[in-house]
Amino acid sequence: MEGVSHTESFSTPAQRILIIDDDLQIGMALAIGLERRGRHIIVCRDMESADLVSERFNLTHVITDIKLTGPFRFEGLEIVDRVKRQHQTANVIVISGHVTEELRAEAHRRGAGAVLGKPFSVDRIERLIPVPSADIEGIVTFVPMLDEILHSDLITPQFQPIVWTENPRYAVGFEALTRLRSDSLLSDPVLLFRYAAAKGRVVDLELATATASIAAGRGLAELGILSVNIHPDVFLQADRFFQAIADVCADVELAPQRVVLEITEQGPLRDLSSVEAVSTMMRSIGFRFAFDDVGSAYSHLRAIAAVRPSYLKISQHFGTACDESEVNRKIVRNVEALARSFSSEVVLEGVETEPTAAFARELGIRFAQGYLYNRPTDTKRLIEEYSHP
Repeated sequence: MEGVSHTESFSTPAQRILIIDDDLQIGMALAIGLERRGRHIIVCRDMESADLVSERFNLTHVITDIKLTGPFRFEGLEIVDRVKRQHQTANVIVISGHVTEELRAEAHRRGAGAVLGKPFSVDRIERLIPVPSADIEGIVTFVPMLDEILHSDLITPQFQPIVWTENPRYAVGFEALTRLRSDSLLSDPVLLFRYAAAKGRVVDLELATATASIAAGRGLAELGILSVNIHPDVFLQADRFFQAIADVCADVELAPQRVVLEITEQGPLRDLSSVEAVSTMMRSIGFRFAFDDVGSAYSHLRAIAAVRPSYLKISQHFGTACDESEVNRKIVRNVEALARSFSSEVVLEGVETEPTAAFARELGIRFAQGYLYNRPTDTKRLIEEYSHP
C-alpha cells in the first residue's frame, strides 16, 4: 500500500481561518462573507475533521459554533481548548444561538477572544479580524463529511501495477489505492482513514472504498489480479463486509479468484480464531489474501498462520533502496524465506531504481511494485499500457 502525504498546495496566506458549524448554510455564508485576498478559509462541520485541520495547518483565526451534535454537548468549548493548545496566538470566536453570561465567562476562561450570539452580521466578525496583509488569491475549502464521502462519487480509486521483475512490461496484478475527488485535506488517504477512525466508522469507509475499487477495477482484472486493501477491523464485522465484497464481485461478474484482499497494518488482527475461520471460508470460494507492509516479519507469524496469505508484500520502508542498506537487505531476505515456508509469493514494494529491481531479481523475488515501473493512475491508461497481444 502506498499512501500520499498531504502538503499545503496553497501559497502561505496572511490569515488561515477555520470555520466550524454543523449547519452548512451558516458555514458557507460565513466563508463567502469573509472571503478576500490573503485569506485561506476552511469550513468543517464536525469536531473530528476540525481536529485534523488544526493539526495540519497553522491557524490564525477560528470561528466555532458552541454545539455541533445536539443540545447537550458544548463541543465548541472543547475546540477552544484544543486550538489554544496547538495555536496559542490564534483568535477564537465562539458563536451560539443562546449566549448566557456563564457561557461567555467559560469561553473567555478557556481562551476565546469573543462570544457572539446568533444572528449576527459578517461585518461584526470582520471587526474582530484584521484586514490581511498578504496580497495573494483568497481560497475557500469545504471539508466533506464522512457520509457525503460514503454516499457520493467522491471516492475515485487509482491503481498501481504489480509487475514481473524479469519482464516488467507485464503486470501480474493491480493494487487499488484510495483517492478522493476533493481539494480538502481528506484527499490524503491517510488522513481520510484517520477521520473515519475518529468517527468510529473505519469499516464503513473500508466497505465503500473496497466496493468502489472492485467496480472501477473490473477491466484490469482481465489482465491480472485485483488487489484491494482492507483494514484489520473488517474482521470485526466479517459477515457484513465480506458478503458485500462477494456481492459486488457478482454484480460486476468478477470471479473471486481474480481478487486478492490485502490486509493492511493499520491495526492489529483481533481474535485470530475468528480471523482464521473467515479467511478459510473466503478462500474456499476463491478469494485470496495478502499481508501488506510486512517488515518485522516475526510480529506477523500468528496472523500469517491464521490467514494463510498467498502474498507477503514487503513494506516500501524496507524495499526502497534496500540494495543500499545491509539491514534492509537482511529484512527482505528474511521475509522472502518466511514467504517460502508458507508457500506464499513475495511482492517487493517501493522499487524506485534499477539496482533495487536487480537485487529483487537476484534474490528470486518474482513480483514488485513501485515508481520505477509506474505511478498510481486510472484504469484506462493501465489497460492501454499492459494489454499485450
